[in-house]
Amino acid sequence: MLETTVRVRRSQVIDGEPSRVWSLLSSPEAWSLRPQDTFMFNVPNAERLRFYIGPTPQGTGPLVVDICEELPGKVIKLRFAGGRQVFTLSVEPGRRGTTKASVEFSDIVLRHRKIYHEEARRTEAKAWLSALRAVIEGRAPWPKAQMPPDLRQKCLARPQMEHSLSVSRAVLISAAPSAVWNVVRSPETAQGSYPVDHSGYVPGTPRGEAGEVQYYIFRRSNGERASAFEAVTQTAHQRSALVQTIGLGQHIEGHLLVTPESRSGPTRLDKTCRWHEPEPSARTAEAARSQVAEGINKMISDYKSLLEDAANQA
Repeated sequence: MLETTVRVRRSQVIDGEPSRVWSLLSSPEAWSLRPQDTFMFNVPNAERLRFYIGPTPQGTGPLVVDICEELPGKVIKLRFAGGRQVFTLSVEPGRRGTTKASVEFSDIVLRHRKIYHEEARRTEAKAWLSALRAVIEGRAPWPKAQMPPDLRQKCLARPQMEHSLSVSRAVLISAAPSAVWNVVRSPETAQGSYPVDHSGYVPGTPRGEAGEVQYYIFRRSNGERASAFEAVTQTAHQRSALVQTIGLGQHIEGHLLVTPESRSGPTRLDKTCRWHEPEPSARTAEAARSQVAEGINKMISDYKSLLEDAANQA
């Protein structure tokens, strides 16, 4: 279908010095002031990368954000994964201690949806700039560098799965249950279908208990970045966890179980994935199960190799 580019720009005069307006407008925390539930944070050890959790065309999901241009104190340009969405935020000194803050948005959309997107973005930009102004002028608190509670609850929600498919796989690992648990539940040793470039805990979420949220940035085979986050809805200490994984165009409910086979024997690691498949045919269901099973097998095999290699080298 035919596509076109939507561009929207709005400005707001704020009663505040340019340096103070810039410190908010250019920060990840500013994104928590948008009308929708949104959170963004700087990715540690990646100077020009941010991680976004919020509304996407697929629902509430993650995106990698590149800081593609920055003139400190003046302009910052953010490109969302895929390069279709670009936000440009800027400040200009005004009269008598005021500052003109501007938000410019561009996106590629279906041509017949252009008017709708333009109106939606104008409304969004107006509300966002008003919220930024309220903070600078002291009528609202400075946003925290933590995931908003309402957004975290959305990430923890279990999806409705009227028609679902599932796959389970298991492996025996020559390591203690605690060692297996620590490795499979640490973002630093995350394994997946693609190499993991960056991972960690989403700021403002607990660790090792229900409510924990981990993030991942992958590198696809074509070099493009992809992202996902994993929210823990239930957990039993170093034994099991129920998680919601959102990203790579999917929402998967996963269950992880760590069980000792005997007091001094190996540890059994079970991994189950369940996902929504709208009225699958036998052929599509089998193809989907095969693809997910291959991914799970690779994941648990990689964990087995990582743990047993470490034990042999000790």
